[in-house]
Amino acid sequence: MKTMIGKISLVLLLSAPTLLHAQVAGDVANVKFEEVKTPVPGQSVSAGDAGGFYHALYSGSAWGDYDNDGYLDLFYSDRNEHVSSSAIQSNFYKNKGDGTFSRLRSPFKGLAFSCPVWFDMNNDGLLDLLLPGLNNYNYAWADENTRFDQIETLLYISEGIADDGTVSYREISAAEAGIRPIYNGKTGGKGHNWVATGDYDNDGYIDIVMTGFDDNMRPETDHPEDAVRAVYLYKNIGGESFRLQQNPLNGTLPFHGETDGSVCLSDLDGDGWLDLVSSGYGLSRNSELHVYWNNGDGTFSEGDQALSGLNDSSFGICDFNNDGFADIVATGIYFNTKAKNFYIWKNLGKRRFEKVETDMEHIDGGQLSFGDINHDGLPDILVGGHGETHEHTTWIYVNQGDFTFASWGAYYDDPLNKKGHFGRITHGSHHLIDYDNDGFLDAWFSGWVNGSCSKGCDVMLYRNTSATKNTLPNEAPAAPAQLAATFDSATGEALFTWSAPLDDVTPAEALRYNLYLRKKDAGECFMTLPADINTGFIRTGSLSGAIVRCSYRMKINTNGEYQWGVQAIDNGNRGSLFAGALLTVSGVIDDVKTAAPEAIGIWAEGHRICYTLEGSGRLSLIALNGALVFQLQVAGAGALFRPETGIYIVEIATASGVKRQMVHIR
Repeated sequence: MKTMIGKISLVLLLSAPTLLHAQVAGDVANVKFEEVKTPVPGQSVSAGDAGGFYHALYSGSAWGDYDNDGYLDLFYSDRNEHVSSSAIQSNFYKNKGDGTFSRLRSPFKGLAFSCPVWFDMNNDGLLDLLLPGLNNYNYAWADENTRFDQIETLLYISEGIADDGTVSYREISAAEAGIRPIYNGKTGGKGHNWVATGDYDNDGYIDIVMTGFDDNMRPETDHPEDAVRAVYLYKNIGGESFRLQQNPLNGTLPFHGETDGSVCLSDLDGDGWLDLVSSGYGLSRNSELHVYWNNGDGTFSEGDQALSGLNDSSFGICDFNNDGFADIVATGIYFNTKAKNFYIWKNLGKRRFEKVETDMEHIDGGQLSFGDINHDGLPDILVGGHGETHEHTTWIYVNQGDFTFASWGAYYDDPLNKKGHFGRITHGSHHLIDYDNDGFLDAWFSGWVNGSCSKGCDVMLYRNTSATKNTLPNEAPAAPAQLAATFDSATGEALFTWSAPLDDVTPAEALRYNLYLRKKDAGECFMTLPADINTGFIRTGSLSGAIVRCSYRMKINTNGEYQWGVQAIDNGNRGSLFAGALLTVSGVIDDVKTAAPEAIGIWAEGHRICYTLEGSGRLSLIALNGALVFQLQVAGAGALFRPETGIYIVEIATASGVKRQMVHIR
């Protein structure tokens, strides 16, 4: 097997370049995209067009470098009308590095209305895939006849890259991973960014937040309609499993339940801790948007400012005015009036927002992606939607500064297609990614189409060819400098600091950062975002959880010599080389990651579930589909009688550790 994490280059760039070049801010005339007609040239027969990606309807998608070759690969799954009105296809494409792709036999199950996310669960330098969705396109709640096994959340753990470049995966069910299977609606308008990842507690492991319907909880309440809406936060337990945080709001309450919306993890106030934003249709039977401020102790507090929300669409986080404070952009329908909207909440700092009414077309079904497409230093918006005035389409809002935008690529701005407008796709998945590594963000989107496909589904890739309009490619920032780190044994936290480098067009205030930490000569390596330590290449298309200031606090629970480094990321989503340094950690009192699972015993004897533990804890019995059967407090040793036969997951969680064990009741 190949080495999972390569040799680390400790790069210290002490000087930064001057600003080299920049376009005129908001210059639409220098923007150009051209459709890639045959992105998969070796594919003679396609479920859509020959030489193209397989078509999909309402699909979520994920870009990530699964084989660590320095190019972003692609996974998505959904119904393909060219094959069947109900069959779900799994589509996995390898980026060949020459501007084309090859379709691989997918190791991942095909799920509909899904939200796949690439992330490194266990810090081994390889991308794992979280895949929640429905395995039956026609799933429906039917009281006692509901098929809960049609709701799935699967986790695929990468087991290494072979010498021939192939990657194998181990599939883990939701129950085994500690995640409840939920879904977020059954049309593309429900917002495909309903799963987000990031290290919310700064412990060195990437956590998960999800929003949607938890149908398994309906029978457990007197109000089944209200019980299904959820915003679930999962703590990563040492890279081995996840634990649902039952009451993250002030340590006493769950987050407000929502569906038909989105979630994001982002440091909105610049204090070094990821905050959480959720939107959707809530228990108030209204559209809601909630901002939860991270308290830095594993809990969150809700802000006292009421923010109007939208649903049946998606929202996103982006710093549109380069002031170092990320803003919130929201699209969708206001539930009570069914009115469509498109607005921005401007981040004023000090945990306050100001609503900006824009002249953007009000839409539903909108899916958003952000990045600087014309190299002027301002982040732009790729969006597909179904408007109030126009039928569904895809276009880019080019940032003009001061929260004004000009549209490019919409069919209604280019009725004769002289400029080369985008295909008219909405209610699906939209991404700005540099698939060919040429310094220009390209556009990829899939979903419900108007005009290009008789079946109403399509997948399109547009290459950014703005170089033909005299736009210069985005250059990576210089590496950060003046790295320093200290460790406080009293708090168990290390403080990392650095100075901001210069970028060719992105202001220093708007740069984001990615940090790694690994024990010297050890294999496990924490990263805020998956990236190549030697080249700085960021291995995921999503930058969820990036650092926004020139400092970061992180918990360390083992003494020793550590290597650490930091890279800068500009508005073109390109990372610099890493600058590296060393840190010595000593004085850690408890040199143990978690309580040894051997201290907890779980086994079955016939119809009895037996357990032993030191002290007390919470025992949860979980069905294989992820449904919680029951939960109770236990202590010492004992046994529980379970009359129903079957295979279950038993979890015992104590104050210092957790163990999950599969048992067979006979």
